[in-house]
Amino acid sequence: MWLLMPRKQVTDGFFRIQMLVVLGLCVLLVLAIGPDGSSPGEITASVANATVCWFDAGSNPVRIALTIAAIIAFAGHIVWKLGRRLPGTIAIYSISTLCLGCLAVASMPRGLTLDSAQSLLSSFSSAAVLGATLTGMLLGHWYLTTPTMSISPLSWFPWALSLAAGGRLLATCIALGRFGFASNDLVHWLWLIVRIVGGILVPFVVAIVVVRILKYRNTQSATGVLFAALILVFMGEMSAALLESDLRIPY
Repeated sequence: MWLLMPRKQVTDGFFRIQMLVVLGLCVLLVLAIGPDGSSPGEITASVANATVCWFDAGSNPVRIALTIAAIIAFAGHIVWKLGRRLPGTIAIYSISTLCLGCLAVASMPRGLTLDSAQSLLSSFSSAAVLGATLTGMLLGHWYLTTPTMSISPLSWFPWALSLAAGGRLLATCIALGRFGFASNDLVHWLWLIVRIVGGILVPFVVAIVVVRILKYRNTQSATGVLFAALILVFMGEMSAALLESDLRIPY
């Protein structure tokens, strides 16, 4: 979302703080992934008469890429603090490329197949929904410190969020179309409902509400709506992760 969002009208301090956020997340992932790349490993499950292979993102290339991303984020924090926008922009491009590469490697362990393409769409759409909601909410908070900043960058996020939710809806529909819902367990059904409501419906509704609020230039109210939406989106993505862990299907 940093890579796609309009950055010219956003002050340097916002990106300086976001670099620290990414630094913390990358370090957390590096610590969570084993050095030999053997977290849970590869799991093969047969669901709805189809075999789906899922690969844990614990391979050495992923761990190395995240380490490099953490180093770049630390350097990016310094250059944004110094007001050097060109090196800071290069840092954003570099971190985005490394993180997108990690998603691709985790989703396509056996090359490009129908199953890996579905996994890739699911991973990218989930990342887009989370990224649009989180970054939009944090940008909204930044208006508390820089109230004179143009409202245009924040107005971009509802449209990005609606497109991301559309991609997420497509990925879920493909999973349901290919496999149906491979469980009769009530808990799994509840997770699926939370997944659809929190990860798909809420982003659509929030995008509409935020657009209407920003017509009155009320950035604080828009930020509050995005903050509430972020909690529900996290719940939706967590439910999706639990479903994938149990059923090996990225709903």
